[in-house]
Amino acid sequence: MPWFCPKCERPFKNRNQYHSCVNVDIESLFKNKNPVVKKIYNRIALTAKKCGKDVLETASLNAIFMKAPATFLAIKPLKNSAGLEFLLDEEIMEFPISKTLRVSKNRVAHFVQVEHLKEVDSQLLDWIKKAYQTIKKSKRK
Repeated sequence: MPWFCPKCERPFKNRNQYHSCVNVDIESLFKNKNPVVKKIYNRIALTAKKCGKDVLETASLNAIFMKAPATFLAIKPLKNSAGLEFLLDEEIMEFPISKTLRVSKNRVAHFVQVEHLKEVDSQLLDWIKKAYQTIKKSKRK
């Protein structure tokens, strides 16, 4: 069960987890952005939210996070694209993944830049579902 900050009411995995108490309206992150960025976000967010009833969506000054209760996906709206970051339990280095970073023994962060709606394909959406399953698996341990 997530801990909710009493100041900003955002959910976090751990009690008193360090964060900035800034409440951001998700819609404000799409101001002055190419309209395709919002469409990319909508398609990805829909898939992420369907992963489970426990998926919570929060926003910071530059990103939208999908949590269950730990973050499994970050979506960063940019002027003409969306940057995605998600965690998997294995490293995958194939297109469209541009970079990976091992963050722990059992976690690898994957980075993808999406410029066109057609790039939100079944492979990318499957990785997002797998990121959710990766977080849920670690919670069971």
